[in-house]
Order: sequence, then C-alpha cells, then structure tokens
Amino acid sequence: MAFQKLSGLRAFGIAAAAAMTLAACGGGGSANDELPLIRATVSIKSVSQGGRCDAIRVRMTPKELIGQANKYANNRMMVREIAMTGPTDEGGAPMCNGSDQTLPLAPGMWEFSAPLASGSAQCQRLIRADSDLAIQFIDGVDGCSGAPAAPSAAEPAPDSESSAAEPAPAAEPAAG
Repeated sequence: MAFQKLSGLRAFGIAAAAAMTLAACGGGGSANDELPLIRATVSIKSVSQGGRCDAIRVRMTPKELIGQANKYANNRMMVREIAMTGPTDEGGAPMCNGSDQTLPLAPGMWEFSAPLASGSAQCQRLIRADSDLAIQFIDGVDGCSGAPAAPSAAEPAPDSESSAAEPAPAAEPAAG
C-alpha cells in the first residue's frame, strides 16, 4: 500500500510541476488573442419555391486576407446554412426571410454567394472590425447590400456650395 500512495504523490508532483511550467510561459495564450472576433450578419429575402421556405446555404470565401486576426477567426472557405421562415405575402409575392451570424471571419476581402430563386447572388465585401458587417441578399437585386445605396458623401447635397457653383452639368443629360 505504501507503494500506491507514493505513486499517487509522484503523479500529483508531476502535474503540479507541469502547471507551474505553463504558468511561467505565459499560460499558452498568444498575442493575437486580444484582437476582435469579427462576425458578419447575413440576411436573405428570397421568393418562396412551391410555397416552401428551405434553408439557404451561403458560401463565404476569402479572396485576400489583410493584417492579423484573432486565432479563432476563420481564414478558409466555409458554408453557413441560413434557416428561412415564411412564406409571407410581401407585395403579392410569397417571400422567405432568414438571418444569422457567420462564424468569426479573418479581416480582408471576402466573397459571399447564395443560391436564390432568381439565380446565384454574389458579392465581395471588405470585412474589418470597423466596416459594415451587414450582408443582405434580396432576390432579384444584384449584390449583397440590398436596396440601392443612398447618395454617398462623394456626391454633394443639393444645398452645398459646390452644387451651387455648378448647377448645369447634371441637368443637361436629363433634358436631352
């Protein structure tokens, strides 16, 4: 019996020494643990197929990775299945709706694609912690940002000084 107790104490001593060694080396973490986990939200609005709303598989493929990523971020092609609900009557059309978050993505340029009733929809989006992380597919609309974007900051507002200085060029093509 003394042999069994001694062997249990020896195993405990080895385990304690291993734990102290790991603690002395920084606990096994890495420098990029502090980087954010970036998740995009994918929303889909698609026409119902035969009155059913089946799940849609969205493919996410990295095109160009930029900078460093958290060690838990994905940097390879993956597929996320988005559960769809409905159909609901939206303007006379039976529509299916679904939304879900991606797994963590590494920062960079990603391609998103989804098979919709009107055909395959795809786009590329820059994924960063401070960028627009809403990916929206709407059946019949190109790209993945939904409805056409509102005028950007590059186009001056009608009451700005630059538009008052050059009023004619924008009106000429519409008149002709």
